Amino acid sequence: MRILVALLLFSTMAGCAGGSSIRHYLIDPAPGPSLAEADARALVVEILDVELPRYLDRYPIVRRAADGQVLLASNHQWGEGLRLNLLRTLSINLSEQLDSVDISTPRTRSASRPDFRVLVVIEAFEADASGWVQLDARWQLMAGADHRTLTTRLSRLRSERRVVDGDHSGQVFAMSELYGRLSAEIARELLSQDSQWGGL
Repeated sequence: MRILVALLLFSTMAGCAGGSSIRHYLIDPAPGPSLAEADARALVVEILDVELPRYLDRYPIVRRAADGQVLLASNHQWGEGLRLNLLRTLSINLSEQLDSVDISTPRTRSASRPDFRVLVVIEAFEADASGWVQLDARWQLMAGADHRTLTTRLSRLRSERRVVDGDHSGQVFAMSELYGRLSAEIARELLSQDSQWGGL
């Protein structure tokens, strides 16, 4: 009888575990044409970091509630640490947008001296209570030679459409699009700075 009860408990627990499987997501690179002129030199860029607030630097996907609560989707999580995902994706986006293979991160250092350095500080990156996905980020461009700050910008980006509560795939897709737009803003400013200063 004890063996039978134990088997029943085990099968019940296994069924519960199977019904609550965790789905994993990533912020994907945004495909698109190069923003650089055909005869432009390939820039060497070092991404110093992509910083996140602590409430985002966790595995569950985050959504805001109307009363200021931060809602964590325990069964819908990032496939890796979000900061590492964003570092790699920004590197890929800038590589395509600048038509350059020499875009380094803290995990992929380059032997080349950078023309520019980039620091991104994300202040918000989630769906709000109304379903709009938002990305608020301060970013800074520095000269490669002496770390001199060239420009500091604030980007406030919003999704083109709302995401229904519980549509985590839709939220992640919108987040990938917004991150691609942020990458393009940074790429355009890098090209503008290079045109103005001709390498520093």
